[in-house]
Amino acid sequence: MYALLVLCMLVVTAAAQSTTVPTSNIIDHLTTRRLTTLLNLIQQAGLTDTLKGPGPFTLFSPDVTSLGNLDATDPAKVTALIKYHVANGQYRRADLYNEESLTSLLPNQSIRVNHYVSKGIVTLEGKDIRSSEQELSNGVIHFIKGVMMPPAGTVLDVVSKDGNLTTLASAIKTAMLDNFFQDQKPITLFAPTDDAFNKLGSATVQGLIADPTLLKSVLQYHVVPGTIYRAAYHTSYLHTFEEADQIRLHRFLFFGYEADDGGMEDDEVSATNGVVQKIDAVLIPSSLSDQVKALTAGATTAA
Repeated sequence: MYALLVLCMLVVTAAAQSTTVPTSNIIDHLTTRRLTTLLNLIQQAGLTDTLKGPGPFTLFSPDVTSLGNLDATDPAKVTALIKYHVANGQYRRADLYNEESLTSLLPNQSIRVNHYVSKGIVTLEGKDIRSSEQELSNGVIHFIKGVMMPPAGTVLDVVSKDGNLTTLASAIKTAMLDNFFQDQKPITLFAPTDDAFNKLGSATVQGLIADPTLLKSVLQYHVVPGTIYRAAYHTSYLHTFEEADQIRLHRFLFFGYEADDGGMEDDEVSATNGVVQKIDAVLIPSSLSDQVKALTAGATTAA
């Protein structure tokens, strides 16, 4: 009888604990954890009272190192970034699904969610959730690796604005793919830099420019459906919009990333309809390699 009484008491206690409603709000929790850098930025953004209020909100809190590296010389930009890290509504990890868009407190800017099931990773604009969510009285906090950057236009806009992607921008126009990169979503573009086109050789580049149909196929080989951020990379083969061939993604432990034989450069850049990954080589699919080689042979013969 005594054992049964103890068991009943344990069940009642567990049930009471499972239904306990948190009393601390988001600001209380950050204060308890002494996350002063983030608290100061929230104060600067004018969000302290908001995040003390009823909500609900979801705060995506960057790690301390990333916050410490944040350029604070432009207060308006910092304020925008902090607002972008707060979503309206309460989103637990289990609520987040692939290619979901969350409404942030930064006007007209949403946060892209990606759930890479094969790796068990959930990312927000490519920044993965690193520790367990914290449920509070007015919402949830997720701790993420890095600072999310609001997308600055479409994939086409990202390419057009980048001073190291001028040849690619011109090639897109020649192949009449402007609308594709503007409207197709979601997509990942492996974007060859100007140096990558230089390595391909002027004869080959000029030959491609003179053959828009072949150029279009080569460019479409650099694009895969879906938003593929580096946090999810492992050795895999993905279908591209060129359709006949698959692109190989690979990660060298902590040393870098590749798409086929193109090493990735700089940071990945989010766009409203996907992500741009800059690479140091122009990728030629196997099914088109003979045609591309013929461009150089033709130029040599003509000379």
